[in-house]
Amino acid sequence: MTTPRRTLSSLADPRLIDPAGWRRLVPWLDIGGQAAVSPARLGEEDLARAADGLHDHGWFALPPVLPAGLIDDLRRGLLRLKTAGWPPVFIHVFDQAWALQAALAPLAAHLLGERFAVLPHLWAWVVPPVEGARGWPGHRDLIGRSVFPGGIHMTLSFWVPLVDAGLDNGCMRVVPLEVERSLPAPLETLIAEGRLPQEPEEIGLALPAAAGSVLGWRQDLYHWSGRVRVGAAGPRISIAIEMQNTAFDPVAEPLIRPDSPPDMQTRVDLILRALGTYARMERVPDRLPIETLAQEFQ
Repeated sequence: MTTPRRTLSSLADPRLIDPAGWRRLVPWLDIGGQAAVSPARLGEEDLARAADGLHDHGWFALPPVLPAGLIDDLRRGLLRLKTAGWPPVFIHVFDQAWALQAALAPLAAHLLGERFAVLPHLWAWVVPPVEGARGWPGHRDLIGRSVFPGGIHMTLSFWVPLVDAGLDNGCMRVVPLEVERSLPAPLETLIAEGRLPQEPEEIGLALPAAAGSVLGWRQDLYHWSGRVRVGAAGPRISIAIEMQNTAFDPVAEPLIRPDSPPDMQTRVDLILRALGTYARMERVPDRLPIETLAQEFQ
């Protein structure tokens, strides 16, 4: 696995911050404009379902509520990046990735309070339809306390599938809060002692989700990507978003207003930081295909 230091030192190239190259690569996505933001289509029942799910189980799942056009544009963009050899996280150079975050603002405000911001923890996945392939192994997004008295959440994770995510192509799996609380010892202790595997499917819950759905969980909830099965029809494509209640001290900086996306330099800086941070979770390339930014991609 590439170390963060080696990876980051090899990625310093001024062409990364030139919007023209990215527009040539993915011409239907925008940079530096005002990508239209349509909020998620949320009713009172959806908001209540999300809040109740977090309280009772530590997670929630909403049906497709995000704009279908935005979801499809991002899906196509991620496939183009993958085909050209780019890590999927580079979808965040484009305005539409930030518009997706803004579309979640009503849901985030309901769950975190009106004072919330996006954390600079960027990632996206294109999991190939190859038997055994997967996204990230079992983990928690935050080690430590994420929920405080009164059910006040400091942070939340959101996960948006851009294609239907099912048992065949590696949907998300979680250990529900009530299940973990019933264990005879802390989950990590059981894993370390070999009494449970790192992906404890016997106590986990699979969360199949259609494209444009929104899954969310408290950041101390244990979760992982399922593995792709034989016969998967296509890749699993998804984007993760983390947000914070800004009444708390920042978990990471810079905190980003969902209605004010960062400039191009900051976007690339955050992407490079993510490549270094998450090299422990999946393989990061030694070099980037900068040459694909120089001409129209075929």
